[in-house]
Amino acid sequence: MSRLMQEVIPFNRPHRLRVQTLTDHSCEVLLPWRRRNLNHVGTMHACALATAAEYASGLCVLSALGVGKARLVMAELNMTYQRRAESACVACASLPADVLEQVKEKLGQEGRAAFDLHSEVQDAEGEVVAEARITWHLKSL
Repeated sequence: MSRLMQEVIPFNRPHRLRVQTLTDHSCEVLLPWRRRNLNHVGTMHACALATAAEYASGLCVLSALGVGKARLVMAELNMTYQRRAESACVACASLPADVLEQVKEKLGQEGRAAFDLHSEVQDAEGEVVAEARITWHLKSL
């Protein structure tokens, strides 16, 4: 799946993001420790962390709704960085059932919906290094 997604979203290819788990309501994505993902001081680059957070969040939404049900566009990304990431990281996102039901209802009634989804990035020790709030705009297909 990770290789397929690198073809579908070529921007993510250099990061070598790997989907670790994907369920109906959650997603975990590995951001590997590699030179291309590092910044000038030798820690994980802020934009690599943001990309992993957005990727996990988007896959979570698509998995919950079903691929091909809606077009998904990120409208806003707000990152908060807690500490330096000095190892590979895992970005996690989950879509609460009540939010999913509200989104489905709005898509059914209006053909579009917007909502925020929280994503968290942890280092190898399980410490939170960054958090994201992503605003998604959806349109029924």
